[in-house]
Amino acid sequence: MNIEAVRNLQSFPNTKELNLRVRGFLFHHKPKLSEGTLAVLRYIWRHSVKYPGVSFAKVETIQNKTNKSRSTVIRAINCLVNKQLLTRVPTVRPNGKRGVNILVFRADAEERLPENEIKGEAAAAPQAPAHKDVSSSPADNPLRKAEEKQSETHSEKNAPVMNTEYLPSYIPETFIEVARPFSSPKEVLSAWQSVQRAYSKVNLKQPVDMYIERINKTFKQAVFAKHHRLIRKTFLGYFYGSLKETFTQIVREEVMADPSNLYYDWLNEDA
Repeated sequence: MNIEAVRNLQSFPNTKELNLRVRGFLFHHKPKLSEGTLAVLRYIWRHSVKYPGVSFAKVETIQNKTNKSRSTVIRAINCLVNKQLLTRVPTVRPNGKRGVNILVFRADAEERLPENEIKGEAAAAPQAPAHKDVSSSPADNPLRKAEEKQSETHSEKNAPVMNTEYLPSYIPETFIEVARPFSSPKEVLSAWQSVQRAYSKVNLKQPVDMYIERINKTFKQAVFAKHHRLIRKTFLGYFYGSLKETFTQIVREEVMADPSNLYYDWLNEDA
């Protein structure tokens, strides 16, 4: 896998965002995780800083460094994948055979760290291995300097524009809560307008609010695609296209669930 492909897997703009994601996960799930799973998670976390969110650690390496059995390591990774913290990305060797899996931290998460906990994030987050970063001066360490600059840019882009309480009342609260962590209030409004446009293109039986769970899920999937740089044009354009597919699928489900519909014109369902 070349460097450009690896960069495309990067799920966070900087290590600060990665740390917030993992600590949010631990805040909600740590009591239920075994000691072995926590040890494996800590190791993968520490080795996901060069391209924030991407770890190249092999199972054998994790096994040796954590002093855990191979079955424990595999079981821990499966647990973290099932809980939607990690995803496996398969690789292919030059000879065409399957290579090792790359582990990527997922950015599309509902577990958020409470505001009063965020202040302690820097102290609680694990540090990168010493041999990876031995300089304390940003001027002497190009990687750290680039990460700090990237962090500043990200913070400026995500600065709040206005309080979401001033958004129109017709936007469902659940949609606002889902969209707010990733969008400014103005972008939340534009996203809901995309929902309304997509809804107007299909023949659904219920008001748009009745489909809010599917709408929220589609939004999260669009955010995931954005973080993984899978969107070629605009986020809203991608979200709108995904919504049309979602609504079209719902139309099919409603038709199939209605025994009175013996015939349905599938070819013209988007007309």
